[in-house]
Amino acid sequence: MPARKGLRPRFVVIPTNGRACLKDCLKAIQPQVDSVILVYTSPYVEGELRVPVGQGIVLRDLRKPPNISRWWNQGLHTARLVMDQVAGPREYDVAVINDDVIVPPGWFDAVSEGMRAEGAVAGCSGGQYANALTQRAPGPVNLAHRMQGFAYILAGEAGVRANEDLRWYFSDDYVDWAAREKGGMTMVPRFDVQHLYPNAQMTPELHQICGEDAAKFLSLWGRMPW
Repeated sequence: MPARKGLRPRFVVIPTNGRACLKDCLKAIQPQVDSVILVYTSPYVEGELRVPVGQGIVLRDLRKPPNISRWWNQGLHTARLVMDQVAGPREYDVAVINDDVIVPPGWFDAVSEGMRAEGAVAGCSGGQYANALTQRAPGPVNLAHRMQGFAYILAGEAGVRANEDLRWYFSDDYVDWAAREKGGMTMVPRFDVQHLYPNAQMTPELHQICGEDAAKFLSLWGRMPW
């Protein structure tokens, strides 16, 4: 992992089945991080990760049924292993984004700095607010203020993880609420990301999984996120 003297190391975790949009996703996020961690979820990938030597890590998880929480956790665990081998700062940031997300220039800086300034352990961007908005208690909020599950950043040293019993639609809500318990989730204004294909990969299997996840989320938290 390339060193950025005096700065927190930066990772990005991207689960992908190799869709063509991954190329543009990488083009946008790669200049903003030190290391890219790709979790390939399909054996049918038309190419491999193309980043400078030492900047990319490729993982593979072809298990069924799909489990986005497990994919996220594999990337987060890998970032932790890298940090365990590096002397220097113990703080580090990990972005988790979909492969159909295009982040704007300066996105990582804005979200990381806003999150850290608030003492929060998770952050995202969006909205045209005057100031950053931080949620510190688990529970339903205005949907415009919930963590954007397709593009967010975690303070790696806080150890926030997804719950792998939640395999798809409620995974980000769990991460959001768990982060609030550990210090907060901050939404910084502006720096809107492009989410190209929301819900484009839904299948009958995933619809069923989402229903099961809803019941599990309710049993875990005692209430629903909306």
